[in-house]
Amino acid sequence: MQSLISDNIVRKRFSVEELQITAEEVESLARMDENLPSYAGFIEDELLGRLKNASIQGGYLIEPAEVVDETIIIEGNNFEVGPTIAGALSNSEQVAFFVCTAGNEISERVNELNAKGDWLEAYLVDVMGSVMVETAMDKLQAIIENECVANGLRITNRYSPGYSGWNVKEQALLFSFFPEKFCGITLSDSCLMHPVKSVSGFIGIGTKVRYRKHACSQCNATNCIYRNSKKHCDFSHLNG
Repeated sequence: MQSLISDNIVRKRFSVEELQITAEEVESLARMDENLPSYAGFIEDELLGRLKNASIQGGYLIEPAEVVDETIIIEGNNFEVGPTIAGALSNSEQVAFFVCTAGNEISERVNELNAKGDWLEAYLVDVMGSVMVETAMDKLQAIIENECVANGLRITNRYSPGYSGWNVKEQALLFSFFPEKFCGITLSDSCLMHPVKSVSGFIGIGTKVRYRKHACSQCNATNCIYRNSKKHCDFSHLNG
């Protein structure tokens, strides 16, 4: 078995420009009323102005893993992920822990706009934050996949605590594998991430694992902006 195990945590930063987010994509995912005027100008101004220097970053660490029933065992720690995720990762020999965030700038801008009564604009910035972190995570996952393919390995979809039967409280155990405040992310007492526009989770790695075509029916995130859209989130989900 090829192994990618390393004591090194990989950390990546992403610029808004390299994410190539478009106003059309944001408006589509925001599901704007067709009777409303286009907000493309506002979206572009935010992406190229106030949000241009958002602290978009993420990282990952690969560890050996064993899947037993509905549990993933990593370094003696039991992650009770439930039947859906355990089934998806059943042939995994290793697991990539990941975290990714769009940074505090998103919430700060949303709060600023809400305070001024610009609720629609605040909502659009919130959607921009979701698109930023999911697009950055797509890029981070591509880095992991390329490393795996180069070593004769495959990856699964990514899965997050709080979804598909995996208790969000296990986010604390997941974060224990990273340095404190890694990528500027902290956990609340209820194990929600701050900044809000952040994701975390697992990606399975092995010679026999499968990447499954996205299906919203397999996910319980009914409020996900990507639900039943042309672009999907690969099962990795945000705090909000």
